[in-house]
Amino acid sequence: MPETIDLVIPNIVEFNLKRTLLNFDPGVEHDLVGHGTGLTDQCVFWSAENRVLVLPAGYSPEWLADVHAGLGVPVPPVVTPAARTGRLVHDLLNDDRALAALHTATGGAGTVRFVSFGASPELYALAALLRSRGRDVRLDVADPEHYWACEYLESKLSCVDLASHLPGFRVPRGISVASWEQLEGAVTAIVGSGGRAVVKSMYGVGGYGSAVARQEADGTVRRFWQSLRREPFFGTFPLTVQEYVEHGGDCPAVDVLVGDDEEPRMEFSTLGVEGLRYRSLVMGPGVVDAGLEKRLGALGTAVHTYARSLGYRGWLTVDCLLGLDDELYVTEINARRSGAMHTISLADRWADDDPVVYTHDALPVRVPGGASYTRHVRPVFEDLWGRGVRAYPSTVRALTGHRPTLGIVVCAGSAAEAERIADEAHRAVNAAPADDAAALSRATAGSR
Repeated sequence: MPETIDLVIPNIVEFNLKRTLLNFDPGVEHDLVGHGTGLTDQCVFWSAENRVLVLPAGYSPEWLADVHAGLGVPVPPVVTPAARTGRLVHDLLNDDRALAALHTATGGAGTVRFVSFGASPELYALAALLRSRGRDVRLDVADPEHYWACEYLESKLSCVDLASHLPGFRVPRGISVASWEQLEGAVTAIVGSGGRAVVKSMYGVGGYGSAVARQEADGTVRRFWQSLRREPFFGTFPLTVQEYVEHGGDCPAVDVLVGDDEEPRMEFSTLGVEGLRYRSLVMGPGVVDAGLEKRLGALGTAVHTYARSLGYRGWLTVDCLLGLDDELYVTEINARRSGAMHTISLADRWADDDPVVYTHDALPVRVPGGASYTRHVRPVFEDLWGRGVRAYPSTVRALTGHRPTLGIVVCAGSAAEAERIADEAHRAVNAAPADDAAALSRATAGSR
């Protein structure tokens, strides 16, 4: 057993459900559990060190073995708690069998280093339990007394505040509201002058928690109010109403590691979005224009200094958009590991050969009768791996969802090449006959 071992904990569900001011109904909570659980498998890429994975029930052992074979590393020990609530650490803490397995898997290590999605009360409880059993635990988030900073920075309210604290931190002009009457007035004031308004909840997931208001032919914003009725994240105030900033295509972002060092580690990427919904991400050398990267770097450094002064520790992301006026606007801060985390790890792993990484979390899968990993996905990627292509399926448990999807992450020499490989693999999964593995291989023959 190595002296230090990483304990990889994708506590996505409980992070997204911990909003005490939001009272989700059982149906919404079920959907959020499904959404968050579907993304947990990406954590297998988060660490290249000796590690133990904590995964929710329902992962594919075949997929886990295949991905690690593709990475050229052994499969680490996996601890899976009984699925009681879908909140991974909560379920772990209430499962004696799983806790015993965790104790065995980390036994002999002098230090257990957490690699989590983000700070949550249950994560601190797990750290305390391991310490009570003699483990030296190193958190990858803020210490408990600074947990408030994690919650504050995760809230979109922090962006409004930071615009007055930090030079160069710019947000779209807007109005903060604390009632439905104020919301209606603010939307009318912005939309009535011929513009569009973006209304944001303090919290959200994957673009949900934001809505666009625009004036319709009858002079009303009826569709906006209908969309708000369907959005569970608009269950509490305050809300922000901002002017819609016209911008180009993909949106730039910077992931910042806030540690004890004064100099931050920063990784730059561009996000593909559809409307307000996150779609895909690409990162690596040359992906972000050099001038824009310099501006993002200055922004990331300023946020790092401020977050560090509050006691925050760990990864955070600053999402932006580049307006047609060439101004860089901050849209939100994610005080946690972002969807870029597995691309950052893979970019580190293959930096010398394939430094650009492209990922799409939820490509639609339309296989008659339903898709399976072993019959429809594995043959495509086995063929790619056989030809030296570094492409991996990343969210295969989502194949069994109500709307089946597949995540794909690709390392390549350029963004265009990586996206092309992902697109061809996706089309191969969808287009090939259900049981014809040879056809699947032929469908991907042009990938490299």
